[in-house]
Amino acid sequence: MDELWQLFAEDGRPIHGKGANKDDVFAKGLLHGAAHVWIWRNNNGQTEVLLQKRAANKRTWPNRLDISAAGHIDLGEGSLTAALRETSEEIGIDVEPELLEEIVVVKAYMIAENEAIENEFQWLYLLELANDIKFSLQETEVDSLVWKRLDDFAQDSSSELYVPHGKEYYEKVVTAIRAASSRTN
Repeated sequence: MDELWQLFAEDGRPIHGKGANKDDVFAKGLLHGAAHVWIWRNNNGQTEVLLQKRAANKRTWPNRLDISAAGHIDLGEGSLTAALRETSEEIGIDVEPELLEEIVVVKAYMIAENEAIENEFQWLYLLELANDIKFSLQETEVDSLVWKRLDDFAQDSSSELYVPHGKEYYEKVVTAIRAASSRTN
């Protein structure tokens, strides 16, 4: 049975009981939702962000650097629940809900190289982690993880190595991580 993703109205509210499978969502550009968890840490005085390299078999943007953990919101699921589920599934860490900080909800429209249409509301969360966390990767989703200095990420996130979320999206992430990092220092 196909996994169904929650469909949304233009005002950002979920349409009760209405979902669609991945093929229909991507082919028709149906408005759906995703949860993005951006993980960061302070390491020897440097703020770093955790990036995942998407697996080679991914339908959209394979082998590109992307969000620490992310995924689509299943039918009947909330964005926070999806964020927690995807963090556990993709990188093998279980997180308490109160540790995620919602920073913004954005509406995005992107067309991948294979013509798949991502028309979605994206809930962006921050999560600060300690340096000694052990990850367990879901190999069908994630090829590898890399910690990158936030300043370097801010400069090169527009390169072809990254999923093209856009300058404004990445600026929101960098600004939010800088603000969170300054609160903890």
